[in-house]
Amino acid sequence: MKNIDINIGDVCNNRCKFCMVEHDTRRMVDFEKIKFDIILAKKQGFESIGFLGGEFTLHPEIYKILHLCKLLKFKIVHIISNGRKFEDKKFLAKLIESGANRFSVSIHSHKSNIEDELTQVKGGFGEKIQGIKNLIFFYNKGLIRHPVSINLVINKINYLDLLKTLSYYHEMSVRDFRLNFMWIRGRAKKYKDLYLKYQDFIPQIDKIIASANSQGYNVAFDGIPPCLMHKNSLKYIGEYHDFNTDVIGYNNPQGIRQRFNWQKLRKNSLKTKHLKCKACNYNNSCEGVWKGYIKVFGWADFFKTSKLL
Repeated sequence: MKNIDINIGDVCNNRCKFCMVEHDTRRMVDFEKIKFDIILAKKQGFESIGFLGGEFTLHPEIYKILHLCKLLKFKIVHIISNGRKFEDKKFLAKLIESGANRFSVSIHSHKSNIEDELTQVKGGFGEKIQGIKNLIFFYNKGLIRHPVSINLVINKINYLDLLKTLSYYHEMSVRDFRLNFMWIRGRAKKYKDLYLKYQDFIPQIDKIIASANSQGYNVAFDGIPPCLMHKNSLKYIGEYHDFNTDVIGYNNPQGIRQRFNWQKLRKNSLKTKHLKCKACNYNNSCEGVWKGYIKVFGWADFFKTSKLL
């Protein structure tokens, strides 16, 4: 299915330490521009549409945006959010009524002090927990079509607790998890205490997969090259299963509309490969390694960890 994501701007109610936004303009895209992009996407055959930021739930015209998607009969209308505003059950109900049918919540620990430290919002954890409970309530009522998903950023502060974190949210009836290896870009570059090496995290992968299989939840890893994983773990690489996605955004200093294919941008501009990668069995299917990671850690430890290079 063809998917398009629209970035509504950098305005956000969190200050996540690992945020990869390069230009924090605090600008919100106006409704007419978003309306144009939604209509164009439908004409171009896109059946799935997502909204991200910044924080989409802060957009003053959010109901109109979702209602337009509903009128145009997109099969998937996806909100990617930090989940804090979902604490308000009436607000969430109106989002669903307006047309949203898929929700992904960014939350990075089961411990309030860790979550609030990472997002730099005291009390944010409690809002997110209530928001997730509300989402599960509406999903169980059959009012949300797709299972609730959690997006989590893997970093040095939370990685050793991930098994407990996943079990915690699984007990809340969350069944889908996306674990994103931290991208050292934007604001994240300032917080070196969050930097994590692949070789430190790799031993956790098999444990997480075993837990997912035994407890019955879905897990996918993002930003981890296939040569670092066991062959039977490759099916858990998130990039292998993602919809081919175009992105439209205005989040640059000039506020200029930009459109790009997310998979191509990652592979051709945001990630890199070593010359030795040409000899790797997974070279053709691998996007490479985040450039920010290589700039900090280099290739030496990477090759020690890799099973193929």
